[in-house]
Amino acid sequence: SRALLERLARRELTVDGFQDAIARLHAELDLPRLLAPWIERSLAERRNQVLYRRTFATGRETIQLFNLEPHEVHPPHGHHNIVSTQVVLAGRVRCREYDRVARLDADTLLLRPRFDGWLEVGDAMRTTEVERNVHWFAAGDAPAVMLNFSAYGYQDWTFDGKDRPFRRSLVDPAQGTTPDGLAIAREADVETVYARFGGRPIDDFPLP
Repeated sequence: SRALLERLARRELTVDGFQDAIARLHAELDLPRLLAPWIERSLAERRNQVLYRRTFATGRETIQLFNLEPHEVHPPHGHHNIVSTQVVLAGRVRCREYDRVARLDADTLLLRPRFDGWLEVGDAMRTTEVERNVHWFAAGDAPAVMLNFSAYGYQDWTFDGKDRPFRRSLVDPAQGTTPDGLAIAREADVETVYARFGGRPIDDFPLP
């Protein structure tokens, strides 16, 4: 994974080419088998397991096992200058993903729904600046574990200004819908978004 990141940094790979290469690598490695001891540890300890992390002046990289308790909800959010892959290793994950289409003003976005359903073991969420950048996910009736591989700071073009911090941007994508089916989303603070979406099933908010 680090070697592929170095190729991305040298512009030997496009972002899409990098994502395709990571998908092939993960398929070849048989992640549920390879990471079985770490998956068991994550479930037993009920917490994330960091396998690799590097922070540098212009970005950061993380490979970790992400632990989700039964019905734990991560409300809708996006990321700045990220390339990421999250692969389900155990359990099932309810997921909804949106492309970012445009910014209408300082805190309002237009989003295009891209996926709405369940992810099984081996399925993945793949995120770049535009594609599926806003996502919303939750574990099913059982705990879930996902491999989270994220790299910040590697994209030349960014949806927002380059100086935006590398952190989650919480959004409410249920502000309405345009005539052509795009979701109107409002960026908001953590407390507001968690108060509305935290602990509630995604299906409580059906897509139009």
